[in-house]
Amino acid sequence: MDNYTIIHLHSDLSNGVTNVDSVTKYTAYIKKAQECGMRALAFTEHGSVFSWLGKKEAIEDAGMKYIHGEEFYMTESLEKKIKDNYHVCLFARNWEGVKEINRLSSASFNREDGHYYYRPRITIDELENTSDNVIVTTACLASALHSGTATIKRRLIKFLAADRERCFLEIQHHNVPEQKEYNRYLLELAQKHGLRLIAGTDTHALNEAHMEARAVLQHAKGVRFENEDGWDLTFKTYDELVSAYRAQDALPYKVVLEAIQNTNVLANMVEPFEMDRSYKYPHLWENPEVELRRLVAEGIKRRGVDKYPNYQEYVNRAEYEMSVYKHNKAFDFILLMNEVAEYCRAHDIQLGYGRGSVNGSVVCWLLGITEMDSIKFKLNFERFMNVERVSLADIDSDIPPNRRDDVINYIFNRRGLYCSEIITFNTIALKGAIRDVCKGLYCDNDDVDYMKLDDEIGKMAEKDEDGARKKYPDVFKYVDIANGVVISLGVHPSGRLVVDHPFDGEVGLCSSSTNTHAISQLWMHELDSLNYVKLDLLALDTIELISGTCKLANIPMLLPDNMDVNDDKVWKSMRDDTTCIFQWESDTAQDYIKKLLSDSTIEKFKAVNPNVDRMELITIGNSAIRPAGASYRDDLANGVIRRTGNPAIDKFLSSTFGYLVYQCQIIEFLHTYCGFTMGQADIVRRGFAKKTGTDQYIPIIKDGGYMPQDKNHEKHIDGFIKTMSEKFDMSREQAEHDIVAFIQVIEDASRYLFSRNHSAPYSYEGYAAAWLRYYYPLEFLTTALNITTDKPEKQAALLKYAHKTGIKIQLPTFRYSRGAYYFDKETNSIYKGTGSLPMLNNQVSDELYDLRDRRFNTFTDLLYNLPQDIRTNQVDTLIKIDYFAEFGDSAKLLTVYKWYQRLRKIGNISCDEVPDKYKEIFARHCDHMTENRVEEIDVEQYAEDRGYESDLPKLELKPDKDGNRRYSTKQAIKLWDLSADEIEQYAARRVKGRYCEIDTRRILREIEAAEADVKTNEIQRARWQYDILGYTNIINKNMNWRVIQVHNIDTKYTPQFDGYSFATGKTVHFRVRKTATNNPHSRYCGFCGYDRNKLEDGDIIYMYTAKKLPRQECVDREHNKWRDTDEIQWWAAKYSVLGDDIDETLLYSK
Repeated sequence: MDNYTIIHLHSDLSNGVTNVDSVTKYTAYIKKAQECGMRALAFTEHGSVFSWLGKKEAIEDAGMKYIHGEEFYMTESLEKKIKDNYHVCLFARNWEGVKEINRLSSASFNREDGHYYYRPRITIDELENTSDNVIVTTACLASALHSGTATIKRRLIKFLAADRERCFLEIQHHNVPEQKEYNRYLLELAQKHGLRLIAGTDTHALNEAHMEARAVLQHAKGVRFENEDGWDLTFKTYDELVSAYRAQDALPYKVVLEAIQNTNVLANMVEPFEMDRSYKYPHLWENPEVELRRLVAEGIKRRGVDKYPNYQEYVNRAEYEMSVYKHNKAFDFILLMNEVAEYCRAHDIQLGYGRGSVNGSVVCWLLGITEMDSIKFKLNFERFMNVERVSLADIDSDIPPNRRDDVINYIFNRRGLYCSEIITFNTIALKGAIRDVCKGLYCDNDDVDYMKLDDEIGKMAEKDEDGARKKYPDVFKYVDIANGVVISLGVHPSGRLVVDHPFDGEVGLCSSSTNTHAISQLWMHELDSLNYVKLDLLALDTIELISGTCKLANIPMLLPDNMDVNDDKVWKSMRDDTTCIFQWESDTAQDYIKKLLSDSTIEKFKAVNPNVDRMELITIGNSAIRPAGASYRDDLANGVIRRTGNPAIDKFLSSTFGYLVYQCQIIEFLHTYCGFTMGQADIVRRGFAKKTGTDQYIPIIKDGGYMPQDKNHEKHIDGFIKTMSEKFDMSREQAEHDIVAFIQVIEDASRYLFSRNHSAPYSYEGYAAAWLRYYYPLEFLTTALNITTDKPEKQAALLKYAHKTGIKIQLPTFRYSRGAYYFDKETNSIYKGTGSLPMLNNQVSDELYDLRDRRFNTFTDLLYNLPQDIRTNQVDTLIKIDYFAEFGDSAKLLTVYKWYQRLRKIGNISCDEVPDKYKEIFARHCDHMTENRVEEIDVEQYAEDRGYESDLPKLELKPDKDGNRRYSTKQAIKLWDLSADEIEQYAARRVKGRYCEIDTRRILREIEAAEADVKTNEIQRARWQYDILGYTNIINKNMNWRVIQVHNIDTKYTPQFDGYSFATGKTVHFRVRKTATNNPHSRYCGFCGYDRNKLEDGDIIYMYTAKKLPRQECVDREHNKWRDTDEIQWWAAKYSVLGDDIDETLLYSK
C-alpha cells in the first residue's frame, strides 16, 4: 500500500451550513490529491451535498474516482427540540445510493417537521433505514458513539454491528488525549462486534496557511469551534498521515495501517456512475403535439394571420418550428410556457414583449408567449432551438415586479410540476476580504486601528493593487486565501427549476430561513449541464410602467403590433431626454442616443436610404453601447455606413448599415455563404463565443467538410470559398482573402455580440415608454413614481423631468393625497403618495384619505379623529412636510400635537409643567386647582426637637416595604397643633399644585389659537422636506438666490452636486475643485477646494461666488495641454455651509 483515500473532507462549501468551517476551494483539494497520486476522493460537507456534480466532474477530470458523501447531523428524535446534532458520514455505493443520500439531505433541511433545528438533521431511525447502497462511517468526536446518550449509543452500535459489511468505525490522527481515548474505544468496539476501523482525517484546510487564514476569518466573525485545540485539520499525504498516527501512538501500528488501507477498501466498494444529460422538459400533457397544434391554429385566427398576404409563410414557418419541437421533445415545454402566459392574461398580468432567443419563434408569438412577430421583425428561430443544438433551450419572461410573486406561486403550486429555487453561493469579495483579515489580525491589538487600516488598504488596492500587496504583505497573505470563499447561501434572482417528477434524489434540495420554497443543492451551471429546465421569471419595471400607464390612460395595452413607430415627435422627445426610457437611462447611453438620433446623423443615413428605420437604428445602438460595439460605435453615431467592396457581403450587412452587430448575423452568414445549416451555424457561433473548438471550425468555414459532431458524415458543408465562387461569382483568390478578415471579425466579436432576438423587443419597450411619456405624461409619471418609491435616484430623475415639462409635483396634502401618487389633470399636478414616506404605509394613508369629506374646524378636532393605529412618528412626519397645512404652520401644529400626546390620557397636570403663557388657558378649563402643599413632615425630628418622643407610639403607622417606621403627619399636626411656619420648616415631602379634571380638547383649541402666528424657518422646512421626501420644493422669491440646498453629491471624479435655489426653484449643476490653487495662471485661482469644504446631501450653503466656464478637454496628455469646448459648466468658486444659527438677514438679503 502506497496511498490512501481521503474520505472525510470539508471545503468552503461547508460554510453554507457551518460558519467559516473552511477557506479551501474543492478544486484546490482535487489538484493536491492528483499531485499525490490518489485514486479516489470523497467530500463530506457539513449537512449538505452542495455542488456535488461540480466536484464529481472535477475529480473525474483529474483521473480519480468520485465518492459521493456527506457528513450528516443526526438527532435522537424530532419530537423534542434538542440540539444534540451528532455527526455521521454517509457515502453512496452507486447511483441509487447517491439518490438515497440526496433524499436524506433534502429531508434534513425540512423546517416544518422538526428536521432542521440549528442545523439540517436526520434521525437515528432514518440512518437505521438506509439501504445497502449507502456506506456509513462514524465521523469525528461529535459522533453519537462519543458524545451521545446511552440509548442512542446502544442503537448505533446495534445498527453498525448488524450492517458491518457497509459500516466503519472512524479513527482520526489528532494528537489530543480525547481523540486517543476515543480511538482505543473504537478498537474495542471493532474487536467486540467484528467491525472495521477506517482512518478519517476530518480535513478542513489545504495547508497551514489555509489553517491560519481560517483562524483569522473565524476571529473576525466571532466564530470558535470547541475542542479544536491541538487538532491537525490539514490535508495529509500518505506518509504524513502514517507519521501523524505514529506520533499519536494510541493504536498498534498494524491496526493503523489496516485502518488506512480500509479507505481504499471503501473506495473500491463504490461503483462509478454516469449522469443523465438528456433534455428534461417536463411532460405534462397526454398528447402535447395535438394540443399545441390546436393552440397554434387558434393563435393564427386571434392574431389575424389568416388575413395576411404572406399567410403561407407563417404556416410554413410554424410547421418547421413544430418539427424542431418534435425532434427535441419540447412540445410540453412550449405548452407549459403558454400556460404561464394564459395565467397572466387571465389575472391581468402583462408579460413583457419578449426576452431573449424565444422571440425568434413564430409559434410562441402566435400563442402569446411573446409579442414579437419573428417573421415581421426578422428574428432568428435557430438561435432559440434547432435540431443540432446540444444544450437545452429556455424561455425568459419579463413580469411586472408587483405581480411577479403571483406568477412564481402559480408555478410552484401547479399540479404535476415540481419546482425549486436555484442555489447561489455568496462569496467574500476583495474589499470584504481586506476588511475581515484586518479585523481578524488586529482587532485585539490596541496599537492598530484595524478599521482605519482596512479603509486605507481598500482604497489603495482600488487604485494600485500591486502597490498595496507590496506594502501590506502580512495582510494579503490571508486576503488572497479569503477572497472568493463561500460565506453564505443565496438564490438565483430569477431562475426556477421545474421538473415533472420529484427530484430531491437526483439533485438534492435545501432550505433557507428567508425563503418559503425549496432550493436546489446544485447551482445553475450544474443544472444546465444536465439539461434541466430553468424558468427565468424576471422583474422588469418597464413592463409595469407601460401596462400601468395604459390602464391609467384607459387605452389598450401598447404592443409592437399596434404602436406607431414613425412618430417624429416621440423620437425627438426620446432623443432629448431618456428619463425612464428602457436601456437608455445611463449618462453614457443618453449621450450616445443624442448623437445617434441627431438630425445630422439621420440626414446622412437618409442620403443612402430615404426610409431609414429609427427603430432598427436604436436596436443596433442597443448593441453599440455594449463592449462588442466599440469597433463601430462612433462611426454608427456619426452616420458612417461601412462597405466591404463585396456586393454579396455588403448586401448581407446592409440592414445593419455595414456592421456585424448580432449573433444571428453570424448564424445567417455561415448558413448563406458557407453552407451550414442554421443549427450547425449556431453550434459554430457558440464555439467561437466560448473559445472552444474554433480551430476545428475554421477549416470547415473556409474549405468545407463535416461537423465534428457528424460522425457518420451525413451532412457535407461546402464552405465559404466554394459557395462564393459557385453561387456569387467570386474568384477563389478574393474568397480566400475575404474569409480571413471575416473570421477575424467573428472571433473578435462573438463573445460580446448582442442577440437581435433580445435587442429588438427591448427597443420596442423603450419606444413604448417614450410614446406614453409624450402623449400621457401625467399618467406616465404617476405610474413611474409609484413604481420607484424605493429608488431615490430614479425618483429624483423623475421629479427633475416633471419640473422640466411643467408638471407640478405637489407635496402630500390632507384631503387630496392617497397612499400612492395620483394625478389631477385640471391642475396639471401629481400629488405625492404618503404611503411612500418614511414610517408611513398605504393603509394609514388611505385611512387619512377617508377623512377627506369631514369638516374639522381646528387641528385639534382632527387629532381626535385620526386612525387609531396611527403612530406618533407618523403624525410628526406628516406635520413636518406640511401635510396638514390647511390648519396652519407646522411649528404650531407640532406644538399642538405635542400637548395632545401629553394630555389625552390624563385628567390633571402639575401646574409647574405648564408654561406661564398657557397657565390662564389651563385655569379656565379645569374643574379646580390645588395649591402647592406639604404632604408629609418629619414627625420624628419634630418630636425630638420639642421633647414629644413619648407621643410617637400614638402616631405610628405600619412600616413601609423596607421595614422603616412611619408616622401620621395629619395626626401629628392635630395633636401638637403645628403652625403653618412649623409645617413648612419640617416639610419632608411636598405636593405641587395641579390643574384637576382638565378639559383637554378646549385647552388644545386655545393653545392652537395662541400659536397662530408662529412660523417655521424656511431652512428648517427645507431640511425636513429633504430628510423625509428626498427633495425640496420650497420656492420663496424673497429669499437670496445664493442660499442653495445641496443635492446628489458625486465625488467619484471631480466633486459635483446639484444646487437647488429657494429663490427660483431651479436646480443648477455645480462642479468644485478637489483642492484649492493659488496659481495666478490657473483659471481656478482663488477657488475653494472640496478637500477643506466637504458637503453632505441636504446641506444648506451660501454661494458667495459661482462662475461659468467652458468645459475643457485634453488634447495632449504628455504635455498637459487642454482646450476649451462649447459646453459651459458652472463652478462653485466660494461657498460656506449654513448651520442652525442662520442669520435671517443673510437668507433674505439680495
